[in-house]
Amino acid sequence: MNNQNYKPLKKCNVKGIYIQCTKCKKTITNSCGLTGKKIGSCKHLDKNKYKLRVCIPGNNNTVCTKFFDTRDPNELVIQAYQYRLELEKCDYQPTNKKIETSIPRTVVETMASYIAYLNNDTPHQQEHKIRSIGHIKEVERYFLYFVEYLKSIKINADLLPILKLDRDVVGQLKSYLLETKKYAPKTYNKYIGLMRVFMEHSIREFDLQMKNPFLGFKRLHGKTTINTINKEEFKKLLEIITPENGISTYENRSNQKTYSKSFYKPWLKDAILLAIYSGRRREEIVFMKFNDILENDKGEPRKIIVQDYKVNKSKGISEMEELKMIHIPVISQLKMLLLELGYEENRGKNEYILAPYETMQRNTMKNFISKAFTHYYKQLNTGKELRFYDLRKTYISHLFAKYGDKARIITKHSGDEVMHNHYIDEKVISDVVMDFELFGL
Repeated sequence: MNNQNYKPLKKCNVKGIYIQCTKCKKTITNSCGLTGKKIGSCKHLDKNKYKLRVCIPGNNNTVCTKFFDTRDPNELVIQAYQYRLELEKCDYQPTNKKIETSIPRTVVETMASYIAYLNNDTPHQQEHKIRSIGHIKEVERYFLYFVEYLKSIKINADLLPILKLDRDVVGQLKSYLLETKKYAPKTYNKYIGLMRVFMEHSIREFDLQMKNPFLGFKRLHGKTTINTINKEEFKKLLEIITPENGISTYENRSNQKTYSKSFYKPWLKDAILLAIYSGRRREEIVFMKFNDILENDKGEPRKIIVQDYKVNKSKGISEMEELKMIHIPVISQLKMLLLELGYEENRGKNEYILAPYETMQRNTMKNFISKAFTHYYKQLNTGKELRFYDLRKTYISHLFAKYGDKARIITKHSGDEVMHNHYIDEKVISDVVMDFELFGL
């Protein structure tokens, strides 16, 4: 094993945590267990792992141990606390169903408790909710950044009581995020919002007698750029989607070798057309089926009813509940596309509209579409950074230009402000009204 990318693990001062080599089975201090030389010269640094030893209350002769894969001391503390919490829940007996909620004492323990809550690792099933792995990972990452911030102001998050987390402690967080982390206003607002929700939950859950220290932070107003694709760009984009233009080369940092990857799929154009003509997100595009299509009295496709995956996931709505559904009007261009994709042959069938023959997993398809779109669009050299999601903004902008605020009936946005601030491109509105005439003069 090449250990060039591995460094000796840093000592963690948390009770019960030590470093053990899984190669020589010895506890590591400052020297290698095999050679006796300084630990930096050890050839098996990748085998060194953090290990937690927990004594069973009332029986110090019995212990529970656990190895951790993380090499980050800050993340280790959170994972160790989660493990202790799991042991307490089952009364240190894996088969025991007794569950007790322990009140966290420090900032790190409170963070770990919140991560357990997000993972539905609590006895309160009424609060369980479907959350994406990406969201939970983001929360963990933001927590680690906060631990780093505390360290920068000489505070040990491991030892700081949660009740001592006040506005004085977070007094320099704004400059840390904006100047040290170089956060843009949008990312800054998201970070503060997440920390505010975390503290509100903790105060309510554990009846903490304290004020939320993140309430004093004001939102920053940054420049919002809404990008859309115009007719000329869209036409050129479809033209360059070929196998030859789909090849991307990259260098592997670990072995310095060059590899190539293809972003071409014969159904990629269909995915893009389906998105621009329906205005829906990736999830709805890849999971849309022929039996989701409703017909009019003439037997023609009238609308497509699909699940609003984003809203249903964010609210933790399961399939056993009443899901929020979106009714997509079948405009003439979408109708023609559906016919080309086999509507007549597959009418009413439980078959995917987009690439029913594709063996790639649907969630993988969703991510592939985004990356492929970006790969091809960059080749147009428009100077804009356009994403697949911007096709939805293009649809909504044109919809608003024609129907005004009534467009919200179709998009199902919660309010006009959301639509105006995040989806409507004023350039599209200006282009559309250029054909507007007054009094015919």
